[in-house]
Amino acid sequence: MKIRIRKCIIVKFWFIGIMMLGTSFPAFSQWVWNNPMKEAFPVFQNQGFVSEIGNSFQRLPDRAKQEVRSAVWNLSRETAGLALCFNSDAPQIRVRYQVTGGYAMPHMPSTGVSGVDLYRIDEKNCWTNCFTNYSFGDTIVYTYQLKHEDSGKLCRYCLYLPLYNGVKWMQIGVPENARFEFLPSQKEKPVVVYGTSIAQGACASRPGMAWTNMLQRQLHCPVVNLGFSGNGKLEESVLTFIREIDARCYVIDCMANMFREQTDTICFRLIETVRLLRKNRRDTPILLVEHAGYSNAKSDTTWYWNYHHTNLASRKAFQQLKAEKIPNLFYLSHEELGMDPDSWVDYVHPSDFGMKQQAEAVAAKIREIFSEE
Repeated sequence: MKIRIRKCIIVKFWFIGIMMLGTSFPAFSQWVWNNPMKEAFPVFQNQGFVSEIGNSFQRLPDRAKQEVRSAVWNLSRETAGLALCFNSDAPQIRVRYQVTGGYAMPHMPSTGVSGVDLYRIDEKNCWTNCFTNYSFGDTIVYTYQLKHEDSGKLCRYCLYLPLYNGVKWMQIGVPENARFEFLPSQKEKPVVVYGTSIAQGACASRPGMAWTNMLQRQLHCPVVNLGFSGNGKLEESVLTFIREIDARCYVIDCMANMFREQTDTICFRLIETVRLLRKNRRDTPILLVEHAGYSNAKSDTTWYWNYHHTNLASRKAFQQLKAEKIPNLFYLSHEELGMDPDSWVDYVHPSDFGMKQQAEAVAAKIREIFSEE
């Protein structure tokens, strides 16, 4: 008797499962999935070396693998700063993808490490964040419900990719009766940022809050993120690739990874960095950024000295370069960055508030450089 009951239960659940599958397939077939890797033209925004890697989830070209340290190469496979722009009139947008690493870190949530972030851009170039439901599983899924004043019209969107993870594949889905088109990579000269984990995006709560992505929205121009966590060390092997990019401005923000070096070493490397960039780009502005400091610097003199001696070396290098009459060289100081104890998540990585402070300080300096109001 018990065996018969078990068989009946199994058959019942099998029948229900088949019915559920039968009802799910039609709903699934009503979506059209768009793969950026299959476009006939490059679609990734904020990416250097577009002619080589324009249809790939990476930040350095393949030839860099043999030239830079393995740590830098591996980090370049993470999609910090990359974005996809598209036009759509869809009332709902879904993004599904898989990543190469873990979803979160102890000091940074999964939404920042592995999440995506969608913004709508209106005709006045104003940006609005689109909040969503999301789930993190073997495949990560973000679902956006879009009800706004321009609903039903063709709108422009920007989807920022994960800050601290690589992407294996990604698809953007819209209902089958909706319009959708990827926009080509921007050809405008970018601002190029070379830096540390802070530039890469630690510890923003979501990709749109990384300071380089905020900078892009504030300046309305591409920003190439070449921040490498723990590895922004002013290395010639990396700078050789950076100087290939025809930039609007180079931002060098590596001091947070230089604090263990002696003053003379920091000064020498920074001077060589500027000279190397000047070999190819004689007139492109170069902005040197000081160490923003530490959250506990006022309560621990050791940490104060760690960043202070780094900035003393940085200022010494800047003064020497100015004495050599290096053209279009600019400086952003610790005081201008203006961080306070609430600007950080831990000892050095900015919170969203700190990211906003840095973005605004860098944007103000770049506007000053180009005499923009």
